[in-house]
Amino acid sequence: MSKRAGWISAGVIASLVAGGAVYATTSNSDSHGTVVRVVDGDTVDLKIAGEQTRVRLLNIDTPETVDPDKAVECMGPEATDYLKTLLRPGDKVDLEYDIEREDRYGRTLAGVFKDDLFVNSAIAAAGLGVAVKYEPNVKFYDEVLAAEQKAVDAGEGLFDLSVECTIPAQLDEADTALSEVSSLPADSIEEAESFMGEAAAAVGVGLAVKSALNKAESATHPVTHALMSGRYASDISRLSTRIDDTKQLEAFHTQQRAELVEKEKQRKEAERKKKAAEAKAKKEAEAAAQRAAEQQAAAKAAQKAQQKRYSAPKSYSKPRTQPKKSAPKKSSYSNYTGPRCYAPGGKTWKPC
Repeated sequence: MSKRAGWISAGVIASLVAGGAVYATTSNSDSHGTVVRVVDGDTVDLKIAGEQTRVRLLNIDTPETVDPDKAVECMGPEATDYLKTLLRPGDKVDLEYDIEREDRYGRTLAGVFKDDLFVNSAIAAAGLGVAVKYEPNVKFYDEVLAAEQKAVDAGEGLFDLSVECTIPAQLDEADTALSEVSSLPADSIEEAESFMGEAAAAVGVGLAVKSALNKAESATHPVTHALMSGRYASDISRLSTRIDDTKQLEAFHTQQRAELVEKEKQRKEAERKKKAAEAKAKKEAEAAAQRAAEQQAAAKAAQKAQQKRYSAPKSYSKPRTQPKKSAPKKSSYSNYTGPRCYAPGGKTWKPC
């Protein structure tokens, strides 16, 4: 980059005071300075025209480090260290001003150039500051913003995914956790419980990131707030949507687990009933078999007893029938003394 500030011929100084702000052209004496020390990432003490002057770099804002009323912001110390590598005590610099020469704190507002390096822009290009407008001073805004975009594209500094405290790193952490939650139905109670745990953990990560970012108010975390409300506004809005979606997935897996538990309960109950029915049938079959066996045994015993009771001797033979001899028939007339009439054969008789 060509040098932006040159020596301006002396003799022309015109200043106007309006609304407490000083508007002026630059003179030869205040166009140059010597570095005394770096205060923070966007503020430096210079000796200008023989006086030590605190200079606030225009249209660039770096993370806070020294303000007692503000927290140390992500990459704040790195921004300070980086500016120290650019501006060392004794270095000669050129200054270029905009409409308003001082801020409300009495600091001189300027663009700082060292040789061919525009320091304001270099800080943004390293990803250690963001472009800001403080009306009416917008002279260097576009150039600083272009440098910031280069840092975004390269993933430098405040835009580095590998630095845990950066907004993109935090958003990426939450996005990774939320995107890993399964939306498919589980095949088992154990899998449903695993999905529930993953969803709950992811929601926890998302809420933690959202909470941390929401705490970054403009008064205490100006750079973080500027990035949140500007470059990352849509990402943060999307994070809220992702968290809500994952909560619904958690509810889905919780409901599915309940259904699987109930289904398993019904399966076990059906299995219990089946086993009970099988056991009952087996017991009844065994009882029936026992009764049948007892009946069969009783029948065999009865048959055996009957056979024993009525069986004939093995050597039995029927005797021959002998003709009976007729004994003489005794007469019932033993006391008869009268005449007798004999039957043919002369063996029997009766009174005549």
